[in-house]
Amino acid sequence: MMIWLRVAAFSAVVAALATATSPWQEGAAAESCENDCGQGLFQKSLARVGQGRSMQATNPLDKRVYLIMCWHKSGSNLIRNTMRWIFDLLGVTDACRYDGSGGTIISRGDDSQNCPEHPSQLRFQNHGHAGYLTELRAETAAKGGFKGVMTIRDPLEMVVSSYCYHHRGAEPSNSIAQGMVEMGPKEGIPEMARRMLRTVRGMVANFQERKESEMYVSHFERMTGSSPGFNQTVQEMLDFLFGDEVSDDFKRRALDAAVHEDLNRGELGYSFDAKQGTKVNHTSDDSELDAARSYLPLVDQEVLEEYKEIQKALGYAVGSPALK
Repeated sequence: MMIWLRVAAFSAVVAALATATSPWQEGAAAESCENDCGQGLFQKSLARVGQGRSMQATNPLDKRVYLIMCWHKSGSNLIRNTMRWIFDLLGVTDACRYDGSGGTIISRGDDSQNCPEHPSQLRFQNHGHAGYLTELRAETAAKGGFKGVMTIRDPLEMVVSSYCYHHRGAEPSNSIAQGMVEMGPKEGIPEMARRMLRTVRGMVANFQERKESEMYVSHFERMTGSSPGFNQTVQEMLDFLFGDEVSDDFKRRALDAAVHEDLNRGELGYSFDAKQGTKVNHTSDDSELDAARSYLPLVDQEVLEEYKEIQKALGYAVGSPALK
């Protein structure tokens, strides 16, 4: 009788696990009929779990270099932390950051070293400059090449976000923030547009320099617009970076972990600062952003025209509602 009860109990647990809804499935439930009416990407992916390899035979980082690339206010915190869940699951304990900036990309081990002096297989580039991908391509040619993810955002939205972020006193040591707390939007938005030009120039240069086989482009707007958009982006990144070199089960667990960074779920994920014991807010309120946008028409015309050209090159609609 005791054995029978144990078997029955074990069977009940297995049945419960089989019918449990994973976190990323909850986001998929909001999918519209745009993709096969209820049979969207994530439902299809779940059906494939278990059909692939049940065990991860190799570590993709043994084969090539991996790069996470972003720019100030392009969604750097969001993309870095999302990828951090994934690389933590892969067990990565050695990574590097260019100039040691931009926050940690792994939870265990050391990632504080500067990449030029310690060229790890996993790298975080927080301010990619023009020509960087060409340099990396040459460096890694004999090492299996590289794959990576870059995040981009509408450059005028980056200006607005940067002003709001630094106007409230965030990152006071950042040179781009100097005097911004004291500047109202009438003065601050045009000045921030000038200061952010170097950043957005680097972003568009690398966007144009990339090869589609090397870099996946993640749009900030898609990752933050909805849970389905976040989920689909992460799924595509996993497929792009690792293909069938990791199991379907690993991808499911990575999706379940990454949803902690989905802003639409009300979490801040790895934005929790263990040292301070507080949540670090890298976002701004919609009302605050709307108010700042209304001052975009005050940006110097020459500067504004360059932003519009960059918008066009990145595939964004040119201008801003505030400019019409």
